[in-house]
Amino acid sequence: MGCLYENPQSARAEGRSEEQRKAIYYFAPRGGCIGKLFLRSISDEQYDQMVGEQVNKIGDLERALKKLGIDESMVQEVKPLRLEGYNFNGDVFIKQGKDRKWRSSSYQITWVLCSDNQLYFYSYTFNMDEDGKKEVAEEYFYKDITNINHTSETEEKITDRDSKGNPISRANVSYNEFCISAMGDKRYCAMTANEDTERAIQGLKAKLREKKNS
Repeated sequence: MGCLYENPQSARAEGRSEEQRKAIYYFAPRGGCIGKLFLRSISDEQYDQMVGEQVNKIGDLERALKKLGIDESMVQEVKPLRLEGYNFNGDVFIKQGKDRKWRSSSYQITWVLCSDNQLYFYSYTFNMDEDGKKEVAEEYFYKDITNINHTSETEEKITDRDSKGNPISRANVSYNEFCISAMGDKRYCAMTANEDTERAIQGLKAKLREKKNS
């Protein structure tokens, strides 16, 4: 057992729940001591399923409405925009699966809602490897919003560290983000890009132009 702590994932698993340990060792290196000790490491599909189960526990639009303190009848200007995806910012584990898809130990769900005078933003970020979570609820007057956009980023990220926390592996990670710019500030959130989401974002931009010009 002397090599158990040669990788930070091992120490991080101490005292965690079974689900959290599964997530932690999903990101552990496949070779060497770690690979031998944790051959039962889950697959990409199993990890995605675990994330999906957590998403289902969080709830849907009702949670966002409650946190924002509004009623669904107030946000009927456009169809509510729901965004979600792996979050690659902060102290997170990162791994590229066999399907070439990048995953992280953090996941984010976001709702963007529109009333007659305001845009509402709600995001819920949770971690698969520990109990940390973050909820953000904000509202903007249309006149204060300067831009809404979808960006595709490729950024060098740390994908593994040694027992002292020093980076030993890096990779260029590609991911998508949605951004609201208002009053000199920017609010980013993770998203998975597809045709439906892109159409919804374009519809939101059109509504913003309409409101700012009215």
